Order: sequence, then structure tokens, then C-alpha cells
Amino acid sequence: MQMTDAEKGLLDIGYKMATESRFMLLFDTILEGCIHYTNADGGTLYMVDEEEGRLVHLLDVNRSLDVGNETRGAASQADMRKAEDNETNIFTHTYHRKCIINIADIYDINEFDTRFIREFDARYQYRTQSVLMSPINVAGKKVLGVMMLYNCMDDEGNVIPFTRDCEHTVASLTAQMANTVTNMNLIQDMTELLASFVRCLTTAIDAKTPYNANHTRHVEKYCMMVVDYINAQYTRGVADVYISQNDKEQLSMAAQLHDIGKIITPREILNKSTRLGPAYDGLRSRLEKIRLLKKIDMLEGRLDKAVWQMDDLRIENFLENLERLNICDRLTDNDIARIDEIGGQIYEPEEGEPIPYLTEEEKEFLHIKAGTLTEEERNIVHEHVVYTDKILADINFTEKYDKVRRIAANHHEYLDGSGYPNGLKAEQLDLLTRIITVCDIFDSLTADDRPYKGPMPVNRAFAILNDMVKEGKLDESVVRFLEECKPYEKKGEL
Repeated sequence: MQMTDAEKGLLDIGYKMATESRFMLLFDTILEGCIHYTNADGGTLYMVDEEEGRLVHLLDVNRSLDVGNETRGAASQADMRKAEDNETNIFTHTYHRKCIINIADIYDINEFDTRFIREFDARYQYRTQSVLMSPINVAGKKVLGVMMLYNCMDDEGNVIPFTRDCEHTVASLTAQMANTVTNMNLIQDMTELLASFVRCLTTAIDAKTPYNANHTRHVEKYCMMVVDYINAQYTRGVADVYISQNDKEQLSMAAQLHDIGKIITPREILNKSTRLGPAYDGLRSRLEKIRLLKKIDMLEGRLDKAVWQMDDLRIENFLENLERLNICDRLTDNDIARIDEIGGQIYEPEEGEPIPYLTEEEKEFLHIKAGTLTEEERNIVHEHVVYTDKILADINFTEKYDKVRRIAANHHEYLDGSGYPNGLKAEQLDLLTRIITVCDIFDSLTADDRPYKGPMPVNRAFAILNDMVKEGKLDESVVRFLEECKPYEKKGEL
């Protein structure tokens, strides 16, 4: 059986309601559809603003007048904020009664305040006559809005009252609209719930250590700057790639979650701001004790004075340099030689166990050439991406966020396969992952809250990033885009 044009049109409206994700386009479709299938001359749509506790005017359509949305309901919107107008205002009356109101001639009734209609008619030399008011409500639940249709027309263009068929048509379409809006609101609420959950996790990550307090936020902001810049360049015809809004949202979420695995990393490693950590005070006390014992040995004749003087001077010089050796960014070869010299010494008391100047653990700590972590501690920190992957694997991301886990878990992978934890290569790393990798490194280099180093000048940071490009580790275009964004000019705003 062949469908009529009207049936096809209704199916088309149903399809749009099922697939449209933009509220205003959905509202426009419904209003236009109701006007079309009731043969009304125009319509007005109000939706509920729950936060404000009022109806808010959204759309106006009039087929015979060339008018925009200056709105025949503007005056009524202000009135609706007053509780005493709930029964006299036709829109709020429809909202509270939750039923269709069909009026043959709006000028023949006195129970409603129709000033805004009369003002509209006077302004445009128009005559509003028949009116159909319909609540947009979910069955048995709250009303989401109110639609007013006016001036139903017969085949000759004469204004007639809205028929019962018109009432049924509008009731059906607005009911479908209410269900669609409810579902869209539910999706929006779930999305916001996930976003708020991510924000909570981000707070937990950054609270794990004072030295990571701003990193997550900075990386996310840098990623968004790069995405916006790439899209702007694409619009200008400079870049050949465009990042969709959904991919942008996925990258934002991945950036906020990329260090979630650090929740598992021991706090004492994350917060280790010096090479020796808590062992510093013990080492200094031991060396001071050895100096004192050796002086006693010299005074009591068990140690040659010249030998004592030489050894005492060695310990004194080492103690004078110990704080610097403990906190400096990078050790020199002379520093390593000084550590090895003192580390080879052992005090042999007349009685009791020998006392090494440095323990094996202290030697390992003081031999850290750059930074504050030993190789074992670095490996523990590197495991945070493994835990990031495991934690995110337990989150049931929807299809909308199907890339988040992969992007977050791979942010330490390099194009040449030298990254960790899986040694992935260029063909396995998409653009979003390449962006977060570059932004993560940039913030790590320029951060001013790291325990083991001061902030690096931006030009030096980009020199390092470009060296990594030459080594085949980073995407050249992403580094260039970040540099052209001038993130350092906006760092204070982050």
C-alpha cells in the first residue's frame, strides 16, 4: 500500500525526532510539524527553565507575516515569573492544568490575560482568532513546555476553530517530542555525571602529590588549544585535518584521566623531591659522628694527626656539598668522583662493627645523575600508565568515549617505538594520542612545581621537543602547532 504525503511527512518527523541531538532543531521540527498538520498560520513555543522556575520563550513561526522571533510572548514571559499570574496567563494555565485548551476566538474570552496577543496583533495589523494551547508533557510526569498554535485555516484560507483531529495530532507529536527531550536530557545528565566523575578523579590525582597539582589541568588546556588551532588552520585551508567535536571531547577526557594510574604509585616516590629523601638527615648525622670518633681517635693517639686532618677535611668538604648534591638538577663527573671517594671509606672503630661512610642505598641515591629517582623508582612511576589502562578498562565508556582509554594509556608512547609501556610505533598512534604526548612533555618541562627541578624556559623546552622530533619520537606537526599556539602566553590563565 502506497503512503500518502501526510503519512510520509509524519514518518519523516518521527525519524528526525529519533535521530536529532540538537535541541533547537528538534523544537523547530516539532513546531513546524504541528503548524503544518493543523494548517495553522503560526505557533509559539515555550520550554520550562527549571533553574529559573519559569517558562522561557524559544520559537515563533508565522506563515503569513514576515516576522522573526521578536516574540508575541515577550510580555507574557515577564508576567510568568509572578505566582499570581499562573491562572490568568494562558501559557502558565496550560502548564499547570496539563491539558489542551481549544479556543474558537481568543478575543471572546475574559478569563485569560491576552494583552500580549493584542499587542502583537496591533503591531503587525494581524488578527489572532482561533488558538490551540498544548502542554508538552511526559505521560503522568512533569510538563516540559507549552505550545500555542493559532489561526487554523480551511482550504479557502478562512480562519476556523481547531478540530478534534488537530488536537489529536498535536497531542501525538508533542508527546513524542516530550519523550525525545526526556531521553536527550537523560543522555545529557549521564554525560554530565561522567564529566563530574572525571573531575573528581582529576582532583584525586592532583591531590596525590603537591608536585602534580596543576599538571592534569595544564595538559588538558594545552590539548584543547592545539585542537582549536588545528581546526582554525583547517578552516583557513592551511591544515589538512579537522578534529570533530566528539574527538575533542574524548581528548579532553583522556587528558583529565591520563595520570589516574598515579593513584597506585607510592606517595613517597611521587613526592620524592631530593635524591636521598628521608635518608639525608641520617647520612649527615652519621658523617658528623664519624668525624667526632676519628677526632677522639687522634686525640687518644690511635690515629696519626696528618691522616686525621686529611680525612676530616674530606668529610667536611663532602658535607658542605651534600645539600647541593642532594637537590641539583644534574650531577657532573666531578660530583660523581666526590661521591665515589667518600663512598669508598669505612670507619674501623677499636671495638664494634665497621661503619661505612655511605650505605649501598645512599650510594645508589647519590649516583642518580639527573632528577631524584633511581632506575627502580622510575620504573615504578612508569607503571602508572599500566594502572591507568587497568583502571579505565573497568569503566564502561559509551561509544561516544570509546577512544578515551587508548589515548590516556598511550600518552608515553613514542613514534619510533622507544616509549612505554608497550613500545608502540607511529602507525599505532593516532593524532589525538600524539597531541596529548606532546602536551604532557611540554608541561613536564616547563612546570614550576616539580620536586626535582625548576621550570625550564619555554624556548629551551621547544628545543627539546624539536630534538625529539628529529629523533623520530614526536609528531613534527603537533609540536609546531603547539608552538604556534604560544601556550606560554596563556600559562598564567590556566
